[in-house]
Amino acid sequence: MTEARSCQQCNASLAGKRSDAKFCGVNCRNLHFKHRVGRTEAIAVKVLIERDGRDALIEDGSLNMQDEHSPQKVREAFYVMWDEFIRKNA
Repeated sequence: MTEARSCQQCNASLAGKRSDAKFCGVNCRNLHFKHRVGRTEAIAVKVLIERDGRDALIEDGSLNMQDEHSPQKVREAFYVMWDEFIRKNA
């Protein structure tokens, strides 16, 4: 007797998935865990690095000009530049 399995998040069929699958896809899995931790809305990220800082990151080569409006890319570039600065001056 085959038990009908369904996604824990959206109740879609899990036909064709592994026998231990709980979710129909990665989006449902992520949404399930966001609900579990109580965070379903997007969290706004404020970029605290002003224009001069972004220009310095671009001149340094840590940040591409096309990525200057992406908070994640700016943060990553800042951490790379900061780690390099610490390595040189520590």
